[in-house]
Amino acid sequence: MSTSGADTGRKQLPLSVFDELLDDAAVAVDCLSAIVRVCSEATGKAVTLFDRQGHVVASTRPEAGRQTTFPPLRDIVRGHTTTTPPSADPVLLPAELGTGLSRRKILSAVVERGEHLGWLVVDEQPTPFHPTDEYVTLRCARRIGAQFLTQRRITRVAWNARSNLARQLVRGSGAWKDLAAGAEYLGVNVYARRALVYVRDSEGAPEDLDRSLAEYTERALGLEVLSTRGSEGILLLIEAPAGAASPAVVGRITSTLEAAAAELSPASGLIAGVSSVYEPDSFARAYREAREVVRCIDRFTHGTRHRVLAVDDLGPARLFLANGEVSAIRHFIDDMLGPLLDDDAAAATELIRTLAVWFEQNRGMRRTAARLGVHENTVRLRLSRVHTLTGLDVTGDASHQLSIQTALLVLRLRDHPAFHLESRCAEAQDDNTVRADALPDERRSA
Repeated sequence: MSTSGADTGRKQLPLSVFDELLDDAAVAVDCLSAIVRVCSEATGKAVTLFDRQGHVVASTRPEAGRQTTFPPLRDIVRGHTTTTPPSADPVLLPAELGTGLSRRKILSAVVERGEHLGWLVVDEQPTPFHPTDEYVTLRCARRIGAQFLTQRRITRVAWNARSNLARQLVRGSGAWKDLAAGAEYLGVNVYARRALVYVRDSEGAPEDLDRSLAEYTERALGLEVLSTRGSEGILLLIEAPAGAASPAVVGRITSTLEAAAAELSPASGLIAGVSSVYEPDSFARAYREAREVVRCIDRFTHGTRHRVLAVDDLGPARLFLANGEVSAIRHFIDDMLGPLLDDDAAAATELIRTLAVWFEQNRGMRRTAARLGVHENTVRLRLSRVHTLTGLDVTGDASHQLSIQTALLVLRLRDHPAFHLESRCAEAQDDNTVRADALPDERRSA
């Protein structure tokens, strides 16, 4: 390794001072960044710490140095043969054309207790390497490894404490005063209203899905999320903003969970139920609601698609669907809508979608027509067709309406094609919003 400190004009940091700086950095708030700064100060070089995935954890350069851009980690380690786990001994990487390295670099694996945690890279800029630079890099890499594990243990303890708090809140166990004191210590607002999410365990799901879901939803919603794992699934307690209406909060949670499922667990069909928003003393009720939703989905849904539904999506019928005999419910559906399902597939889908929108729009003829993008008479003809095929009076008989709504709910759980037309209906509604809003609602009971 070339040139002494006298040749370069760089003042070497005494090793005793270096050790003191390392000790101080280890107790700093942002200790990893502090250790990287010490490494940069001791070597007089630009230094970057990467995690195993190649993400930059911390980076710094000497005050006198110019801005340095490190190449991606994959380019740095491309020509370096490593063992598993890699050796912690620093390696001098030469600068070569075609490797992406325009300057030499010292590469040191961050390894602690046989676990590879990341890479510490020192760039030969703004001064040439000194014989002590490898020693400094090795010492810093070892100290970083120890801090990595320490922070992981602290994070795990805090996570377990929050998980235990979430479990106690749902069960309603423990004295409230003790729960409040523990929550205050963890920085958790124990008095917040929350919605509960129940996620059923599924094959192929990542082992750390509970933590990933909690972090994703907390980041996406900007709300506090508590998570715990039970014997059959994952529970999330998601904070509701003060004064926010329950349907609005639940809607945001549902859409966020759908996005999270696609990103975090693409290979397994994630099934989740979302409760309404409740005060802390009613979280046990929220748990029952969310679990009933999941039970309904699990009993009547087939395939591997992600399914996230809220309790309001199912309504009171969830009690019947979650606890009734499956074969009896299927016979009930066949009795209600069998003739309709046996009709021409395309026509049946159109009629079922019309029925679904009819009830979504509170049996408002004009709103239904606007939602579907058709004329009101078309809606009347379709409802008349349903009456002809099934014998059910959709517009005039309350018991028939309840039966059809329950049957439609099962079809939705079965993922019937009629419920895939939501985007088309939304486009039609956008085209007709002004016209529909200008007209009074029209509800026909006969």
